Amino acid sequence: MLPADEQTRIRSLASVARALGRSVALNDLLEIAAEAARTALRAATVSVSRLDAGTLQVRTIINVGDLGPREVRWPEDETYRIEDFDGLRLVLDSLETWSYSLDDPSIPDSERELLLDLGKAASLGAPLVVDGRLWGEFFATRHVGQPGFDDVDAAYLEALLAILAGAVSRALAEESLERLAYLDPLTGLLNRRALDERAPRAFEARPGRDRTVTAVTLDVNRLKEVNDTFGHAVGDQLIRAVARDLEATFGGLHDALVARVGGDEFTVLVSDVELATVLALCDELCRRTWAIGSGGSISAGAASTRVRGAPTTAEAGGGPSEPVVTPTKLFAAADRAQYVAKRGRLARTVLAGELDDEPGDGLGDGLGDGLGVTLERPGP
Repeated sequence: MLPADEQTRIRSLASVARALGRSVALNDLLEIAAEAARTALRAATVSVSRLDAGTLQVRTIINVGDLGPREVRWPEDETYRIEDFDGLRLVLDSLETWSYSLDDPSIPDSERELLLDLGKAASLGAPLVVDGRLWGEFFATRHVGQPGFDDVDAAYLEALLAILAGAVSRALAEESLERLAYLDPLTGLLNRRALDERAPRAFEARPGRDRTVTAVTLDVNRLKEVNDTFGHAVGDQLIRAVARDLEATFGGLHDALVARVGGDEFTVLVSDVELATVLALCDELCRRTWAIGSGGSISAGAASTRVRGAPTTAEAGGGPSEPVVTPTKLFAAADRAQYVAKRGRLARTVLAGELDDEPGDGLGDGLGDGLGVTLERPGP
């Protein structure tokens, strides 16, 4: 009969193979494999890092186990330069599995310093090769007082990573298909499908809380003339330039969605940001584009609403219900306002007010002008 440790590891590999056989998101795959490796290797920690494309560094995706003083489970910016660590160089140069221990007098200084910094006594690293190319590294440690990793540990980890590689390849392919389905191929922004599917989340407020939701519709003026005069390649360059400008302008806002929804049309949806802030950014963008002439300039309309979460128990009662604003209504109001801005050749954002044909829409206060918009702006 096999020793208990070997039985545990064989069961671990079988369990991981079953788990990774399903269609699972990439980060979930890595988490499942990392936790399985930590248990089977009796490791203090296991970390999974990915090779940053075009660089000589790895970026840690997940750390599991008894983490070091500066480690977190899902780090935002934990990177290591390959040239600084002997183990990483072995992974990159020869796709080699390696192990070190503080008890080993020949341990490289870089690996000794890393273990001391992490408060651990031994380490094991192995390459994760996906579709014939180095994709990342698995890195395990053991506590002080535990034995170092041996050849059997290395063999288990290599077998685990062979199983994981196929699952990662499938997950990456599925992610690529999802990107194709939800991203605009010319600009890399979200497309209309992605915006329509994600917009309802912006209208979800926590119980007893409310949030501001603002939609901005933008249109590139005279794009057809640019295409007819200079060719579609120049028109495409203009569209990409507008997309970059929109990302730079709104990308830093909380929960902002920026989408290309048509040939020359863009939509921005912003949550939990004051209307005055959104309008100021949009106005500056409009002024900047109109300063170089009407061709390629941007016309913009905006609509904003307050979304209320479900009342708390203390607030619940029989009072009148408030009108419900949907993403479709908000986008329609912003689109009407954008049409007024475009028709009036206005170098600023037109703000939508009450919809005359849909009273009680809750889209803000304003006098209306037959198109359901107003030029009234929020105060300072």
